[in-house]
Amino acid sequence: MSTPEERRYENRVRHLQARQNANLARGPKGVAAVWWDQARVLALRAERNGDPEMWDHLARTLENWCQQAQEREQQHNAQ
Repeated sequence: MSTPEERRYENRVRHLQARQNANLARGPKGVAAVWWDQARVLALRAERNGDPEMWDHLARTLENWCQQAQEREQQHNAQ
């Protein structure tokens, strides 16, 4: 028998997998939306548990992604 914490974790995993499967029809855009939602949930949960630095980590990750996207756009426009 699993603990309440283990059951909550298993439920979260099942929910994420179900959402990912449902969004597969939307392609990468749908999957990205699921990961974006999951990232915010995890950062919020970490903050509630006394670890607000996860928001900073998420912000840096998104900043890096945006910089890479802008570089790709500039390279594409230069061609």
